[in-house]
Amino acid sequence: MRGIAGKLSIVLAVVFVAAACGGAPTTSTPTTTASALATTPTFDPMSYMSKLQTNGKIRVGTQEDNTPFSVKNPITSKWEGFDVDVARELAKAIFGSAADPDAFIEYVPVVSATRIPSLTDGKADVIIKTFTITEERKQQIDFSDVYFITGQRILVKKDNTTIKEAADLAGKTVCAQKGSTSEQNMTKATDGKAKPLLLDSYPACLLALQQGQADAVSTDETILFGLVKQDPNTKIVGKPFSDEPYGIGMKKDSGGDRKGFVAFMNTWVGQLISSGTWAKLYEKHITPVSNDKKQTPKG
Repeated sequence: MRGIAGKLSIVLAVVFVAAACGGAPTTSTPTTTASALATTPTFDPMSYMSKLQTNGKIRVGTQEDNTPFSVKNPITSKWEGFDVDVARELAKAIFGSAADPDAFIEYVPVVSATRIPSLTDGKADVIIKTFTITEERKQQIDFSDVYFITGQRILVKKDNTTIKEAADLAGKTVCAQKGSTSEQNMTKATDGKAKPLLLDSYPACLLALQQGQADAVSTDETILFGLVKQDPNTKIVGKPFSDEPYGIGMKKDSGGDRKGFVAFMNTWVGQLISSGTWAKLYEKHITPVSNDKKQTPKG
């Protein structure tokens, strides 16, 4: 009995030592939270990026029905589109790439007319929503460097033979979104002779065209591509008659509460493009409706 007991004591001792030295799997495998923390970027504690990290989220203003840029899927309630994926890349740059970016994004639904108020009223941290940079808007808010470039064109019914270019819009009812640059461009291109019909969204403009309330819809070419995909009985006509460089909108750093944010955004936009991520997002969301491919916003 003593021999057996002695051997048993030795076996137990070996097992105990092995467990103590090797450790249990739960202590040697890092948790998801630990992994995420390990990859979280470090910023100046006084910067706006650090403030966002402390808040645990970034509020992104975008539109719910702006194919192919931003759509809230009515079935899954999941946000989809080019601008939405740009927002996700931004969240990764601020909160780290190891975690689900949607866990750090609060989507704030906006339309063209509410983009600037959403920033100035503090409802959104950024606006990523086909936001054309203009000198007038730069007086009210800050913009990132350009991350997308397009131009304004015209959408008509497929059987329309009278509207072929911007000059043909004179005397016609043309739908555009409230608060967008489209109305201004249309007025300039037709010497004020077009009759604007201003609605809250381009799906609403498409419906107006389908129902005969509008003769045409005019806005950025890439948005029109999305409308054609929704209704193949429409077509895009004419050459682009404007330049529409998109930037990401931010509240002006008037009181020092947005320290470093514009500089960070500009660096990040450059990296988004140079890394090839921008081209992948373009191919994923824009190519299916435009039938082209681009490596950068300029082509």
